[in-house]
Amino acid sequence: MPSKDTQFKKGEVNNPNGRPKKEYCLTDILKEQGETEDVQTSNGQKISRKNALGQKLWAMAMGGDITAMRYVYDRIDGKPNQTIDTTIKKDTNMKSIMDKYKERKAIEESQKVVKKPVKRKRKKKLKPI
Repeated sequence: MPSKDTQFKKGEVNNPNGRPKKEYCLTDILKEQGETEDVQTSNGQKISRKNALGQKLWAMAMGGDITAMRYVYDRIDGKPNQTIDTTIKKDTNMKSIMDKYKERKAIEESQKVVKKPVKRKRKKKLKPI
């Protein structure tokens, strides 16, 4: 345990400036740019870039673009969950599983082709005349 003179005094703060600010990342930049209202519609109304992007995506999907359709569908309904059955039969014991694993590994090892290093002859250096 540290001595009393090196311990914090009551009311003393080790980090007076607090936690450092989060760095400005690409996601923040894209969000900020998306909020900018500088896209002009055909009727003269200004809308945000994010809104214009959504309208363009819908137009592409309605025009038959399969990728855009899939993207819109995944964003609205979410991607379907994939379930995986991980049940083990009650009569299966771990020893038989490990034996099968070892057999398979032994077969794989026996089928590997071992390549021997090829010795190459060195070219003779020409002596200067």
